[in-house]
Amino acid sequence: VGGIGGDYGEIHMRLWEYLKEKMLRYADRTAFAGTGLTYAELLRFDEIGGGRGALTVCGENTREATAREILKSIAKGDTVVPVAKEYGEKWCANVREAVRANGQVCGETAFVMFTSGTTGVPKGVMLTDENIIFNLKYISSYFDLSGLSRICVARPLAHISALTGELLYALCCGMTIYFYEETFMPQRFLRFLREKRIEVFCATPTLYLSLVKYSAKDFPVKVSALSGERLTETTAKKISESFPKTKFYNVYGLTEHSPRVSALLPDEFVKKAGSIGKPIGNANVKIEDGELLVKSPCVMKGYYRDEIRTREKIKEGWLYTGDMAHTDGEGYYYIDGRKDDMIIRAGINIFPEEIEEEVKKCPNVEDCIVCGRTGEDGVTEICLNYIGECEPAALRKYLAGNLNAHFMPNVIDRTDKLQRTASGKKVRK
Repeated sequence: VGGIGGDYGEIHMRLWEYLKEKMLRYADRTAFAGTGLTYAELLRFDEIGGGRGALTVCGENTREATAREILKSIAKGDTVVPVAKEYGEKWCANVREAVRANGQVCGETAFVMFTSGTTGVPKGVMLTDENIIFNLKYISSYFDLSGLSRICVARPLAHISALTGELLYALCCGMTIYFYEETFMPQRFLRFLREKRIEVFCATPTLYLSLVKYSAKDFPVKVSALSGERLTETTAKKISESFPKTKFYNVYGLTEHSPRVSALLPDEFVKKAGSIGKPIGNANVKIEDGELLVKSPCVMKGYYRDEIRTREKIKEGWLYTGDMAHTDGEGYYYIDGRKDDMIIRAGINIFPEEIEEEVKKCPNVEDCIVCGRTGEDGVTEICLNYIGECEPAALRKYLAGNLNAHFMPNVIDRTDKLQRTASGKKVRK
C-alpha cells in the first residue's frame, strides 16, 4: 500500500544543501532560543571548511550545543554519530570505541545512529543524505506547522525521531527551537512550556501520561506527534481528553527508516485510537507472516560494518521491521507487538539480554529472565524474575549502581524456577 502525500522524484543534493535551501527563507529569525542563534548564523556554518567523510561523534554537551555540532558537521560533509549522555558513560564509550575502529565512512552517509550496545558491541544504523531528505519530505506531507513558531525539543538527539522529526524538520519550517536541558520533572516541565509559550512539543505517550496527573490548565501546546513506543487505545483517549486543545498525531517509524513510516492524523486520533494510521509519502508497506515490511527511499544503507545483519534486515529492498501488525478494512495499520524480545520503553530500544547480563554479575544470582509488559495505563514496564539467594532489595541496589536508569526494571521478583520450553529456551512473558 502506498502512502499519504505527493509525488517524489529523485534527489540529487546533499543534506546540507537541502537544509540551506529551506533555511534561506528565514534568515532574519531566531533558530535556537537559548543562545539567540539566528538562521543567518546557521547558514554560515558551511564557511568553516574541513571535514568530508570523517566520523564525528556529537552529543556529550547540552542539547543545544549538540545541535550546533551536528549542523556544523553536516555542513562540512562529515558523517555524524550522535550520542546521548543520558544513556550512560558505558554506552557512550562503546559507541566511541566502535567509531575509533574505523574513522571513515562513505561520504553519502549522513548519520550513523547507534540503537543498542548498553553492555556490549553497539549496532549502528547508516542513513544517507537521500534517506533523511526523503523522510523530511514525507513528514511535510502531513505534519502541518504553518502559523506556529515555537517548538520544544526535550529528547536526546541520538533519537532519530528527535533528530529528523523535530530538530531538522523544525529548521525546515523556520521555527524557534527551545531545548529542554533539565532533568524531567512534570510540574517543572509544564511551567517551562507555559513560560516559553511552546506551541509544538513531540514526545512518547509515557511522557504525556506523566503530565496528565497534573493540571492541564493553560497548556500551550497546539500540535504534538506521539512516537517512540506503542500507543494503546486507552492511552490515546486519555491523552486526548486531558489536552483537548492540542492536535495529536500518532506516528510510527524506526531508526532503520530514517524514521517515519506512517501517521494517524488529528481528526482520526480518537476515532482510530491506537492505530499508527496510514503510510506516508512513497512508503510502501505490507504484512508478511504477521510482520510489517516497508520499502521506500528512506530505508537505511545498512548496519555499520555488519553485512550479515544488514542482509537479514533488508531483503529485495524490503525492510523487515520486527513489528507484528494488522490492518483494518479501511487501510489503517495497528502494531500488535514485537516479533523478537526487544522492549521499547519511552522511545528507547532495550534488549532483555543486555539487562540479564548485568543481573548475572550480581553475587548470589544464579539465573534470570527479563521481559516487557504493558500496564493498564499503557506504560511499558520491565519485569525481572531471578533465581538465587540474593534479596530483591539487594539486587535492586546493585542494579541501581550498575545499570543506566532507562534500563532499570520496574518489577524485581525472586522465584524458584524459570519457565522454559521443551527445548530448554527461556519463556519471556
